[in-house]
Amino acid sequence: MTRALGLVVLLAIPTTIGLSLASRSSATPLEESVWRWIRPQQIELVGRLTKNRLAEASGVAASRTNPGIFWVVADGGNDAELHAVDSTGDLQATMPIRNAKNVDWEEVAVGPCEQWSCVYIADTGDNNERRREVAIHRVKEPQLSRPGNKGEDSSPKSLRVETLRLTYPDGPHDVEAMGVLPDGALLLVSKGRSGGVLAFRIEADAWQQPGTTIALRVDSLPIAASLGTGRVVTGMAITADGNRVMVRTYRDLFPFALQDGRRFTPLGSPTACDILGVEPQGEAITWLGDGRLLLMSERGLFKEGTVYVVSCNPN
Repeated sequence: MTRALGLVVLLAIPTTIGLSLASRSSATPLEESVWRWIRPQQIELVGRLTKNRLAEASGVAASRTNPGIFWVVADGGNDAELHAVDSTGDLQATMPIRNAKNVDWEEVAVGPCEQWSCVYIADTGDNNERRREVAIHRVKEPQLSRPGNKGEDSSPKSLRVETLRLTYPDGPHDVEAMGVLPDGALLLVSKGRSGGVLAFRIEADAWQQPGTTIALRVDSLPIAASLGTGRVVTGMAITADGNRVMVRTYRDLFPFALQDGRRFTPLGSPTACDILGVEPQGEAITWLGDGRLLLMSERGLFKEGTVYVVSCNPN
């Protein structure tokens, strides 16, 4: 999401979860009744995003080859770069991505690609839902020569990219959430601007096919999206085993079990975590190794973005 639009959303968010529940007049009966909300068991501010190039951090993913490092991308209009930060959001390295353009980068995820580990970047934002095709970029996961130490020589000078062009079977969607499954397939979840919150799948072998890929619609999530209240999907994180997904909005965390890499089943009662008012404009999420989550936020109306560690256990 662009910064200007994000400010409008934040100004419109009510100050209590009760107001949000009352405003969901467009929800189906299933969506109205399926969730109960709790506060996270842990929510701790661990850092701030002080660098300008991280001001619009729209996606974060834990590195699998550099312990303690997280990959971050910035929203549309910023340079085509992959940033490495530590768990507090302190910038460690920045790597330009060759032959890629940041039209509207909204998500980043780490997963397999052939025999490698790759960083996947979703250029899938589409506020007006008019883009004829969108793109997923991937690069082999960089190995920082001295993880945790700043300096230009601690990372590759630039990264080579592969690009997958894609469309959706029912027309354009605004998508800010993506994850990679253990078999290399991709899952995308729409923001919910139109037609509900939808899940799409792209098979791993799509990268070897010529032309534009058509994503397969595989599910519809029971989330009553509302842009005016901030309950629209801005990110997701899939566990390394592919069995669990956390879908986030500006104000909620929705936990799901993932069946066959396609079906989203709500966890708990089902139970969602209420994070209303915690972040300036939260869009990024990734799992930590201990079952907790790292959340990152764009700065929105504030001077800096934030980094939180959260525990959202629905049981």
